[in-house]
This record gives sequence, C-alpha cells and structure tokens, in this order.
Amino acid sequence: MKGAPLNAAAMIYAKVVSFATGIIVARVIGATQYGMFNVARSVLESCSIVSPLGLDLAMQRHLGSAPEHLSARLRQLRFFRLVTFSLAIIPPALAATGFNSYVEQFIYRYPDFANVLLVTLIALPFATDIAVLGGAYRGILNPAPFMLANFVLQPSVRLIIMGLLFVIGYRLWAVVVATCASYIISWAVLAMLARKDMAGDDPHDRQDWADIRSVLLYSPYLGASLVFVVWIRSADSLFLGHFGSAKDVGQYAAILMIAQLIGLIGEALGQTLGARVALRYRNNELTAMEHLLTENVRRITLVSAPIFAAILFWGNRIDLVLGPTFAVDARVVALVSARFFLQTIFGYSGFALSMTGWHARETTLLGCGFLLSVTLCWVLVPLFGQLGAALASFATMSMINLVRYAVVLRMFRIRIIGMPVAAAIALALTTAGVVWLLLRPIDNRTLAFTVFEAAVFLVLFAGTAWVLLITDEDRDAVSELFGHFADWPG
Repeated sequence: MKGAPLNAAAMIYAKVVSFATGIIVARVIGATQYGMFNVARSVLESCSIVSPLGLDLAMQRHLGSAPEHLSARLRQLRFFRLVTFSLAIIPPALAATGFNSYVEQFIYRYPDFANVLLVTLIALPFATDIAVLGGAYRGILNPAPFMLANFVLQPSVRLIIMGLLFVIGYRLWAVVVATCASYIISWAVLAMLARKDMAGDDPHDRQDWADIRSVLLYSPYLGASLVFVVWIRSADSLFLGHFGSAKDVGQYAAILMIAQLIGLIGEALGQTLGARVALRYRNNELTAMEHLLTENVRRITLVSAPIFAAILFWGNRIDLVLGPTFAVDARVVALVSARFFLQTIFGYSGFALSMTGWHARETTLLGCGFLLSVTLCWVLVPLFGQLGAALASFATMSMINLVRYAVVLRMFRIRIIGMPVAAAIALALTTAGVVWLLLRPIDNRTLAFTVFEAAVFLVLFAGTAWVLLITDEDRDAVSELFGHFADWPG
C-alpha cells in the first residue's frame, strides 16, 4: 500500500477534473464536434502506445527486478528516451506533409478533421516520453513525480487553457489546443524532475550495451501487448467513427468517459504492482506473488463493484448532465460498463505473464484478441451502430481475460479470483437492484432524484461491506490512508 494514498488522490483528482472537463466540453461543443475530437484523441492514444516500444512496461521490469543494479540501469534511461522520442516525431511529421488530408478524405470525413488531427499529434513525442518516464518511476517504486505530472498538472493545465480559450470565443479548437499544450507542459516538468531523480551515481561510466540489448529484445513483446490492448479498446470508437456519424462517436465517448470511473482505484493500487511481481518471481516466491495479486484484485473489487453497479443501473441518464444530444441506449451503457469492470478485475493477471518472462504468450493472446476485435467490429458496427461496437468490445475483452486467467492458473497454479471477489460483486449488484426496484415507482428521472438513488445505494453497500467483507487488515489500511491525508500540509 506504499504510495497508494498519493496515487489514489492524484488519480481521483484527474478523473474528477477530466470528468468535469468532459461535461463542460460536451455541453459547449455538442455531440458532433465532441465525437470528432475523440476520434483524433483515439488516434493519438493508439500512436502513443506504439511509440514507447514497450519501454513503459519494460522499465518496470528492468529496474524493479534488479535493485542491486539500479544505478547502472538508470544511466541507460537517456538512451531509451532518445530512441522513443525520435520515433514519436514520425507521425506528426507525416501529418504535416499531407497524410492528415488523406485521412480526412477517405477515412474520417469530417470538416477540418485534418487540421484537428495534425495539432493533436504534435503532442505525441511528449506523451511518449511521459510514458517511458512513468515506467521508470514505477520501476524504482516511486511513482509520485509521474502521478503528479500526469494526473494533477496535465488535467489542470488543460482545463485552465481550455477555459481561457472558451472565454475568448474558441470552441473545438480550444479543446484541441489545450489538450496538446497540457502534454507539452506536463512533459517539461516531469523531464526536469527526472534529471535529478534518475541520473545514476556516475553518468560518465560506460553503458552496458549487452544489458540494453536484452531490454530491447523483450520490450517489443511488452509493447505489442500494450498496442493490442489499446487498439482493442479503441477499435469500437474508430470503427464507429468510420461507419457512423460524429454524433454517434460523441455519445459513445461520453459513455466511455463515465465507465472509466470503474477502474479508477484499481489503477491507483496497481501503479507499482508490475515491479513487485517481477521481484517476487525472480526470487522464486510464487506464494508471495499469488498473495500479492489476490489481495490486489480483492481490494480493487471492493471499490470498483459499487461504481460498476451504479453505472449499470443509472448510467444511461448522462443526458441529464450533458444535454439532450447525449441521450444513449441503456444496453450500450450496460455492455461498456461490464467490459470495463471485467478488465478491472481480471486485467492484472497479465502481470503474471508479462513480468515473469512469459511475455510472448501474453502478446500472442492479445494479438488474437485484436484480430477478433477487428473482425467483430467490421461485422457488427455497420449493422448495429453503437450497440454493435459495445458488443464487439465486450466479447473481445471477455475472451482475452478469461483465457489469460486460465493460462495463469494452469502455468503457476495461481488462483487470483476467489469467493471474496464474487461476494463483493453479488452484494453490489443486489443492493443496487433492490434500490432501483423499490424507488422505481416514484422515480421522476431528474438529476436530483438520480443522485439520491445512487447515494442511497452507495451508503447501503458501504455499510454492509464494512461489516461483512472488510478485513481487519483493510480497516488498518483505510486508517493509515486517512492518516496520510490528515498529515498533509493544509
């Protein structure tokens, strides 16, 4: 749990600010332009997963698995960063030479999309270096600088710049420029901190090129795994953008924005998990590795299950917040939220492969998932629109996570999901369902009453879970967490 309070606070802050920013953006520019921006952002995210060459994950394994060689390996970081930053310049350079116009003419036929894509892609080299530095900071078990730069500074800068440009009179371009500028500014701050935190003891020592080559041999597998994961996540939006309208993408993006809240605490708890799994496996401590993964999933479920249940029963009311152009299908909300919850619970079992030398199997599994995702999206999105996109994504993520879990169970005899996880899920869904059914006769579908219903559910779940599901160790961890917050200045 070391660092968890700061991680949780930073990520909660980022989600709250991003959520508030998303609401403002959606209301100001509407579903159509919101959809166009999200297509460009999806392209940026897809490219930003390829450009680090897997080093954002490899640095966690490389630095975390050999603390006795930490100083020497930190000196290698500058070389890795230079290679990936140079690679990340290629996509915006191609866009500047006219490739963005081809995309607008033949793939995403939205007015002025070429210019939106160009400005968005300018952020790519900086987003790439942030990812590599983030992996390095997690590898040395000190994610705080990365968390503050990426999850506090970046959304804050984006909101401030965007607000100023809104006041001046810009709309879509306020969002695009603010997003690009936020990456550049947060990168500058993080790079400055990294010069002090990760310089190594003696920068004049010779590089160990054999060690560097060993990283470059396995990092593409880890990178491919991330590429497949992000492309799988983005395939639904990208195919929907091609076969549907910008408004369809805007509504779908709003659902994704809500559903991402499900994995919020899980991301905070898992920031250093990869490095810790790598160290335990190297020391042949399989029982400790199983306990680490099992406890992580159990705690994630306790906080993620109620968020999933609330979105499942009341998430289709986002039009009450974003406006009537964001009226969405409850079936789409259910499938998208179920996909995010499934990934939140099962996703960290992937560390049992990617951090233990079995990265090729993880990559192969995700590659098969990517092919399945493309096939399903190609078939279902033209037929069913948003529902087809959600169904394709849910089916793909279900296949990947269940097969991966079976592989880990067979290889390591590690059972990560147990009865405590099932009990938390059952309690959340049952409590939310009962509240929804009991209040349904008087439900007037207003924002105030929806907040009231969700609040009643969350209070009932928290009280019941505290008595039935929370262990003494959990209570001590909660007390310690709030103790950390109480000790912070101000």
